[in-house]
Amino acid sequence: MQSIPARRAQAVEPVNNGSFILPLQQAFIKNRRIMDSTARLVALLSGWAGQGAPVETTQGILAKHIGKSVRQVQRMLADAWREGYLTYAYTKSRIGMITGIKIYLRLERIRKQKDGEKRRNPATTKTTDTNRNCLYYKKDEGLTERLKRLSTAMGIEYEYG
Repeated sequence: MQSIPARRAQAVEPVNNGSFILPLQQAFIKNRRIMDSTARLVALLSGWAGQGAPVETTQGILAKHIGKSVRQVQRMLADAWREGYLTYAYTKSRIGMITGIKIYLRLERIRKQKDGEKRRNPATTKTTDTNRNCLYYKKDEGLTERLKRLSTAMGIEYEYG
């Protein structure tokens, strides 16, 4: 049995702060043409991209988040670009100095595609949109009696069906 290298074994485990990365395609995860660290970087960028906005960052920030050097991040970006997972361009200041990078992800090659189901009300979850076992559709005799007593006590005439 091989032991884990000491440097990696002593690394601090990342804190789970509730952030997540959307589900990824199996073909992306199983692609052996890219390095494992490239897949981790692209998965991290996919989470940062949200609904598909370009990610503006620096190579140093990426290196810090995945625990690699800036040169390794450059190799990973080139690897992901070569496989068609992303394109990137350097951002520059007004005098032409490079200030960071803007990364455009091809999310259709990275993330799992959503099913084609359309809901009547897209603002609700699938369960609440299709669940018909709701209190509003059931007749409650006890509630009807209490409403009748309340309305007569208040002097309101209302017919309950």
